[in-house]
Amino acid sequence: MMERMEEMYDGIGKPRCETKHNQHRRSYWHDYHQKGLYMITMVIGGRQRLFGALVGHAHGRTGTAETPHVLLSELGQRVVEEEVPKIHRFYPEVEVWRVAMMPDHIHLLLWVREALRDGKHLGMVVRGFKTGCSRAWWRLQDEQGLGGETPSTAAAAAVPKASPLGREHLRPVLFEKGYHDRIINRPGMLENIKRYMAENPLRARIREECPRLMERQLHLWIGGREYAAFGNLFLLKYPIKEQVFFHRRDPRTGLPTELTEAYQQERNRLLRMAEEGTVLVTPGISKGESLVVSDALDARLPLILLQKEPIGEYWKPPQRRFYACAAGHLLILAPWGVDGPTDYSRFHQLNDYARDICESTEMRILDYSTICA
Repeated sequence: MMERMEEMYDGIGKPRCETKHNQHRRSYWHDYHQKGLYMITMVIGGRQRLFGALVGHAHGRTGTAETPHVLLSELGQRVVEEEVPKIHRFYPEVEVWRVAMMPDHIHLLLWVREALRDGKHLGMVVRGFKTGCSRAWWRLQDEQGLGGETPSTAAAAAVPKASPLGREHLRPVLFEKGYHDRIINRPGMLENIKRYMAENPLRARIREECPRLMERQLHLWIGGREYAAFGNLFLLKYPIKEQVFFHRRDPRTGLPTELTEAYQQERNRLLRMAEEGTVLVTPGISKGESLVVSDALDARLPLILLQKEPIGEYWKPPQRRFYACAAGHLLILAPWGVDGPTDYSRFHQLNDYARDICESTEMRILDYSTICA
């Protein structure tokens, strides 16, 4: 696997050619004509559950029918069996490494093993796949005698009404406009993405069965350390995290770090990564860190924030952070036992903990009965 990853990214630092990015969550700096490895996510319009049903339960034994998984509908089966293979058929440079189907969306792990020919780019590959899926949906409706109508009035209202597909232009398209891509550029990241795709049904089932996971939690263990938490715990499970750490003063110039050009460049890099889905992790202690926290909250970017104050029974975050938690963009963690002799040592521990959270793959909550009752 390492050799294949190195092969894919040879020469990736060369000047990028111009690519027009007209879908959401595009990386404007990346050349989508060239080889690369991507996780692509496409969502059904109106979040209709047309690809199947989520079955199993959160405590189901692994490898059994009780394990959370998606029972594919006829449309879901056609997409997997007929439309996915067409990607490689029409674009031999592209291999589909993995497919993860959910009732209302699909993830594809695509390897563009060489530059796409004739000026093609990744967006064209995805657009062709989405078009094929829409047509498969229309054919299924015709076979079921729906006469080109959507299954229900509510569903029809939830899906875009226009499609540039000749005589079929009055029929609704299957997917929402655009798609999300995650560029995979190192082997460890690839393994995290594969795990993320495989665990999708389990996470969805836990959200349904244990809604209190999104509330205050005690006795959360991350990498052998105990925390209390408030907010979206699933940010811990996202495969890519980046620590935000800045000294109060620049070691070279002695100036406040936030006034230096190097800081502005790093701040922009971190926010760009967060716009693409990376979870930022920081205690937000120094001025430079707190500015990134403020930017992330304003832009509704994924953020894990550590604090030395305990999260007690009646504790609530300030209004701005409370709404960020409720919207699923923020998780606040308070470690137990942050008891250094000075504020500086306690803050230093929090930065060490932020680093550990970025590197840890272990997370568990003691006594599940308290959250799934």
